[in-house]
Amino acid sequence: MRVVRPCSLLSAAALPLGYALQADPSRNTCPWSGVSPDFGRFMQFPMDIMEFPDDVQDPGSFYANSGISSLERNTWRTSPDCFEEYCVYTSDGFFDKGISLITTASNHARVAHIQPPQKGSTSHQEKTRIANIPGKGKGLVATRMIHRGDRIMTTSPALLVHRNAFRELSLEDINYLMDVAVNNLPKSRKESYMSQAGSRKIIDILFTNSFQVTLGGNDGFHYGNYPEVSILNHDCRPNMAFYVDNNLTHHTHAVRDIKPGEELTISYVDTLQIRSARQERLRNSLGFSCACSSCTLSKEESNASDNRIRAISRIESELSDFNSKTTSPAMIEEYLSLYRTEGLDNSIAGAYTLAALNYNFFGNAKLAEKYAQLSVEAGQLENGPDAGDVREMIILAKNPKSHWSWNVKPYRL
Repeated sequence: MRVVRPCSLLSAAALPLGYALQADPSRNTCPWSGVSPDFGRFMQFPMDIMEFPDDVQDPGSFYANSGISSLERNTWRTSPDCFEEYCVYTSDGFFDKGISLITTASNHARVAHIQPPQKGSTSHQEKTRIANIPGKGKGLVATRMIHRGDRIMTTSPALLVHRNAFRELSLEDINYLMDVAVNNLPKSRKESYMSQAGSRKIIDILFTNSFQVTLGGNDGFHYGNYPEVSILNHDCRPNMAFYVDNNLTHHTHAVRDIKPGEELTISYVDTLQIRSARQERLRNSLGFSCACSSCTLSKEESNASDNRIRAISRIESELSDFNSKTTSPAMIEEYLSLYRTEGLDNSIAGAYTLAALNYNFFGNAKLAEKYAQLSVEAGQLENGPDAGDVREMIILAKNPKSHWSWNVKPYRL
């Protein structure tokens, strides 16, 4: 059974490779069905997160028309060995750390346009320490109280590999490009890449420790490796959420209070799946069986958890259908209660969005505003401040009665 989480405009912008290794076409489709043409501007699910020119065949003509200065181009080195349209591009100064790309000329140009954030990368060291975690190896542990919303780290990728390269190139060719890409990195960056979990093979490290990211357009899908993030272990009910912004910066924030001595975790899989589906995905994609608190419940407790996940899916389907005549305030509150009981703190923003919209449909401005504000708060941690749902919920929270969803389905007790 697959559970579809609430539709978020940027929810597919950054996914652990555990998602990416097994295609899930429905993840690119918003489950909401609108009742007005105006709803389309909110409910469409574009994969683009940045506006860029279409891919081109001639790299020389692309750069000539791209607006990238010769100085910007000179900060990148291009390997003389390319296979098909895929080349290795390396910058020693990208975000002051260095990066290698295995990609097309146009996607390299997209990355070359990126401006590093003013604050740069932040470290987790003042709040955490690396420790040995029983059954997991090394992990990150809190050294002092961490509060919900606290930023743990922001960091840039060391390696970005075009997803289609694995489909279009031979294993020999992709291994060659991977070797060149990693060996071209600055020494410290190469060492941080090679120190990650996995076998000593460069390609195995990528598949064990990477995220699926997009640069926009139909040709922008890549696997991004963030060495600093690889210290974070998996939990099906994690205490942190993450997203990748338009500058390829990976952000992690606490989604609930974390006590000193507690491990900091993210989820490698869709937390809105039943236990057996999560376990299968982790075994097939990443080669381990999860032993988190949710996966080691007693049979009775595990069945109850699975039933809550199924109920979330069923109610979500109703609330996402804006033409449904069976939705009610009681259904909304049951839906949110199930999320809270399951401890889905890392993926609750979409649930608050659906609650806000449905309460606004019913003409309840007070509750619509309440849940829109909660959606904004959670959405900024899960998807970033520029996410489409965050922007839309800010609009709704400011004036529910002027929002397109106001009183569409008046509810009378």
